[in-house]
Amino acid sequence: MKKETTSIAVKGAKVNVPNMLALLDEKIKELDHVTGSKYKTSGNVEGVCEIKTETKIESLIRAMASINGREKAYNEAAIELRLSTYPVFEIGGYSSELWKEDIRLRIDIITHEETLNKLTTYKKEMSKFVSAEEQKQMLVDDMAKFFGSI
Repeated sequence: MKKETTSIAVKGAKVNVPNMLALLDEKIKELDHVTGSKYKTSGNVEGVCEIKTETKIESLIRAMASINGREKAYNEAAIELRLSTYPVFEIGGYSSELWKEDIRLRIDIITHEETLNKLTTYKKEMSKFVSAEEQKQMLVDDMAKFFGSI
């Protein structure tokens, strides 16, 4: 018996719906590492913003500029005071490197959120085109994969 699959045209080519759903799942999973990442700092750049909840990239750029400026002034002051050794610059107990990592993470979360939402919408819409036979096959494949992993 020939297995029927639903296909749709994408840029003139026929695409297998279950394969397209698998591709969407793969792309969504790739972005999960960003949304699942943990911050390393408290998130509060004193006097500037709370990076964990900030939604404007320009505010995050200002936060990094503030950190860079403070660190530069701190190091220049230590040199001016003729200190050969001095504590590493920190804000709220965190180094500028950790702040940079957290700001970069927040920017990634903001920029990936739109992509993730679009992929999720596509998946929801694409799921409407899966035939009953394809749904059964997808379930069987998923179960086989699960049983193979235990």
